[in-house]
Amino acid sequence: MKPQDLKDLILSLNQDVVFRFKGKVACINPWNEHKFEVGYGDISKNYNNIDILMSDNIYNGQSLNEISGQIELI
Repeated sequence: MKPQDLKDLILSLNQDVVFRFKGKVACINPWNEHKFEVGYGDISKNYNNIDILMSDNIYNGQSLNEISGQIELI
């Protein structure tokens, strides 16, 4: 999946985005365009900006922009 496709999926606000990366489950809960709750392993964060969410390196030192092609949606 391309980074823009993942970003569009999150911003569709239709569903939680759940995926597996490097053996850990991640979940992105998009409440609205300015509220996102993210969990990955034992990390839990809140974001108010999709671009910050996409570029934060919380996935084993990498961002969603970097790993979008490697994730397995579940």
